Amino acid sequence: MYDRVTALGIIDRAFDEQPFCVACGSPCALRNDGDRVILECSASGGTGILTRIADFLIPHTRRLVIDLSEGIAA
Repeated sequence: MYDRVTALGIIDRAFDEQPFCVACGSPCALRNDGDRVILECSASGGTGILTRIADFLIPHTRRLVIDLSEGIAA
């Protein structure tokens, strides 16, 4: 399990390493997915059919930062 200082350090390091999406250049944002903290492109995940096709063809940044269920940091 992580204490707050360690978790914030891991998150800050993830933002420093990849502040923008590799595919489109949009800023990355954190998202909580259950017990996981994910850094992903803020422009991905639209609802239109063309947006979903573009997201499939050009994968936006999406990476695991912390997995609290296993106590592992990526």
